[in-house]
Amino acid sequence: MTRIAKHALYLIICLSIWSFKSKGNQQSAVFKIQTKNDSMVCDSLFCFAKQYIDKPYCYGSKTPKCFDCSGLVRHVFSHFGVELPHCSDCQGKLGKFVSPKNAMRGDLIFFNGRQKNSETVGHVGIISHVEGEQIFFIHASVQAGVIISNSEELYYRERFMFVKRITIQNN
Repeated sequence: MTRIAKHALYLIICLSIWSFKSKGNQQSAVFKIQTKNDSMVCDSLFCFAKQYIDKPYCYGSKTPKCFDCSGLVRHVFSHFGVELPHCSDCQGKLGKFVSPKNAMRGDLIFFNGRQKNSETVGHVGIISHVEGEQIFFIHASVQAGVIISNSEELYYRERFMFVKRITIQNN
């Protein structure tokens, strides 16, 4: 299956999940704030993000042609009605802390930037899944563009800071 066909299939699945979710809840004018995101929303969010795999990295970009790490997160969450700043450190100040053991798809994972001993957030990604101690996440990497990595890769293991949950309002 070609890369374009895979992306088209993901988009169809995402739209189907989103459509099913929208039809299943008739309270379209009433928003309900939750402490935990519903798994269908998180699946849709990750599915939407996944279509950008292989897009190149470009610092400060605000278009879906290329992304930096916070720009990718901002773009994906804005598609679901959540406006985030275009700054990984600023995004790290939002949401609720989540233990890495309780991390789930759609949560944000934060790292130091190139200076691993810094106390400032320098990188962010969206969690795709957790396998044991490994947290897999989609992010915009300077070297490789939008990819999926895991928290046990040496670079990320040395720079891991915390996980946060940004609650998405669903109607």
